[in-house]
Amino acid sequence: MMMKRLAVLLATAATASCSGKTSFYGDEFSQYYQHPREETTRERTDSKEIVHWAANPKDKKRIGFYETWEIRLKGSRDTRECHYIKDAAGIKDIGFVTNEGVFYRFDSAGAKTRVGEYTIVSTGLKIFFGIPIRDNVDLEAIDPYK
Repeated sequence: MMMKRLAVLLATAATASCSGKTSFYGDEFSQYYQHPREETTRERTDSKEIVHWAANPKDKKRIGFYETWEIRLKGSRDTRECHYIKDAAGIKDIGFVTNEGVFYRFDSAGAKTRVGEYTIVSTGLKIFFGIPIRDNVDLEAIDPYK
């Protein structure tokens, strides 16, 4: 009699532990798969000039622009900050930087190539543009009268 009660108790415990499953597999819900997101809104919040000089600050030369954009993806309530690097004319995007400090360069076909991850933006820009580490690179406000 005791064995029957023990068997019933174990069977009940086993079915209860299986029925209270709190996790699921990704295969069951296809909408949770990672897929490319569509951009809903894009707004530029800041734009700075990337300048380079070797030893004398009077020899500053513009080598590009560093733009900060706020992007809200379709289906999301949160905005994400993106940093784009443009050429010296400010026309063409030549790369971008993620919030984590990973630099990417666009090739002629438009595909992105990882340059590296740098915590200091000026160091990442030196590597991105192929400038020697001993030279100087800075982000400056754009002077409309220049």
